[in-house]
Amino acid sequence: MAQQTPGMNCPQCNQFIPTTINELLTAQGLRCPYCGLQLTINRAESKRAMDILKDVQNAQDNVNATANRYK
Repeated sequence: MAQQTPGMNCPQCNQFIPTTINELLTAQGLRCPYCGLQLTINRAESKRAMDILKDVQNAQDNVNATANRYK
């Protein structure tokens, strides 16, 4: 199964901005590496999405911890 790089398309230049769940949860925003557009994360308006991302990150951490025990 191919692993897809997480991220989003820039709303200004439509180029792909790679990011991680951890970066979305901790950074104040993202900068497009192509056009320089600064995207700000509004945590109040994005609370539901942030909570879901935290759940996904926790699940991913648990899977990684379990996998590491069997290496």
